[in-house]
Amino acid sequence: MGRGRSCYIATLGNNGFILFCCLFLAGYLVHGAIPYDYSATIECIKQPLDPQYGGGLIANPGFDKGIEAWEVDGRVKIETRQSGGNKFIVAYNRTDPFSISQSFHLKEGVFYTFSAWVQLSEGSDIVVAMIYNSVQKKVTTVGSVIAKSGCWSMIKGGLTVDQNAPAVLHFQCNNTKSDLRVDSVSLKEFTKHEWQENRLKKTEKVRKRKLRVNVANKNGKKIQGAKIEIEQRKLQFVIGCATPASILMSKSYQKWFVSRFTTAVFDNEMKWYYTEGLQGHENYSTPDAMLKFFEDHGIDVRGHNILWGAETIQRWVKDLPPRQLLSESVRRMGSVMSRYAGKLVAWDVVNENLHHPLFEERLGKNASAIFYKIASSLDSRATMFLNEFNTLEHPGDMVSIPSKYVEKLQEIKAFPGNEELVIGIGLQGHFDSHPNIPYIRAVFDVLGETKMPIWLTELNVESCPKQAYFLEEIMREAFAHPAVKGMMIWIGWKPDECNEMCLLNSKLQNSPSGEVVDKLLADWKTTNVTGVSDNAGAFEVKVFHGDYHVTVYNPNTGANVTKEVQVYDDKSETLDVWITL
Repeated sequence: MGRGRSCYIATLGNNGFILFCCLFLAGYLVHGAIPYDYSATIECIKQPLDPQYGGGLIANPGFDKGIEAWEVDGRVKIETRQSGGNKFIVAYNRTDPFSISQSFHLKEGVFYTFSAWVQLSEGSDIVVAMIYNSVQKKVTTVGSVIAKSGCWSMIKGGLTVDQNAPAVLHFQCNNTKSDLRVDSVSLKEFTKHEWQENRLKKTEKVRKRKLRVNVANKNGKKIQGAKIEIEQRKLQFVIGCATPASILMSKSYQKWFVSRFTTAVFDNEMKWYYTEGLQGHENYSTPDAMLKFFEDHGIDVRGHNILWGAETIQRWVKDLPPRQLLSESVRRMGSVMSRYAGKLVAWDVVNENLHHPLFEERLGKNASAIFYKIASSLDSRATMFLNEFNTLEHPGDMVSIPSKYVEKLQEIKAFPGNEELVIGIGLQGHFDSHPNIPYIRAVFDVLGETKMPIWLTELNVESCPKQAYFLEEIMREAFAHPAVKGMMIWIGWKPDECNEMCLLNSKLQNSPSGEVVDKLLADWKTTNVTGVSDNAGAFEVKVFHGDYHVTVYNPNTGANVTKEVQVYDDKSETLDVWITL
């Protein structure tokens, strides 16, 4: 019996067995029908929303039963209070970061999505939700947010576990002078099948659209029986790859690259330390040659990067006094951006400025905002990106948590002249051997609320037995999420070494990860679509968003027409294309 079909008791002999099967399938269908809740909130609001999924595994999630099922965690007192008709729990008289906890049992192979609402009685600080695994004796951060006084902030996150284990949920905040308030807690479990079903449904909804080809003669009479071929030329969703200058030296690698990717990014060749290692001695010959190669092959290029405050910057830049650092930084922007303006689709303007805030520390808190304003005036056609690591990869890195990212984004956009600036959200995506898939989806949910385009800009998975599997899972999560617009795989092939994650070996043969990329590129391509117009002169099919060639042939007259069509995301469900033969 297939999923969604009725139970036909008459077809099988054992009624008891059939009854069991029917009840099992009925329960499965009800359970499997629960959709994933993609909603999130980045604003601090007056009252918290209801717990997602009714709280899921969490007992007493909205504290309607007082403190029942909740425990004191650390040196603290707890009680429920009420405001505006809403009940919540409060941890007060806190002498350490901990507050409240609840225990339950987690299962291997299950995807858990987490959410909660938190508030402080005074000030602002990060509140972290963590789960302690008593078998593995380790703590996993499942979500965090910058909490404030006077309003409620939403934490959204998630986790998986490697084995069945008792576990304890904790809430922690280092601001011990403040009472910590918690409400609407949820921990919802999804089986692997349910998780993937939700992902597939979302992919169909956000990455495809109906294309209806309408065929008529010059007098407007609809033509029945016209033969129609639809060929995808390009996927709208950006799938690209990084590459070093070695692409200029290998015809085989060039062929491999251009047959797959629509966008490229250079490893280091456009960075400041590469083009101006010595002050006043600029050399753009390598990035010039790389850009020309990609232009000749119709491949877009991301600019990576303009400014970067990491320790890897040139010593002469690091040693500059503030006034000179500003003038040299502006000169650098003018040099690289005027050279490539109008030729790139994006720029990483101040790379990793949450982890490496050199410019803010030396030039003032508005340094990045000023640089983004300058960059947008130098190249108005390209999207200006923030580009940061660990926002997606490591929930425990408090420097770049989603709310910190949102805070930086809002700070830049609040600067005079930047209010309407589209700033891309660049999430690097350097994953270890245990990527947290539910957390990845939750981060997309949260950052998607900014309405800015999200890209995975440097996607790789460290070497491990399941590297290819996790690469596929991450890529499918990104492709299915409506807020994500592109992903760049990191790093490209070099003849003498392989860094991070290899898509090719030394003989330019696909690695298992390379096979995953090829499989997904094939899965996300509308191929071999042929049809015949009906008595209304129409042929309809659902296709991936992208650029297409639509060819229509009238077997009665021999006439044929080929038309270029862009099937892009739109509010209307169906794109009508009219062809006259």
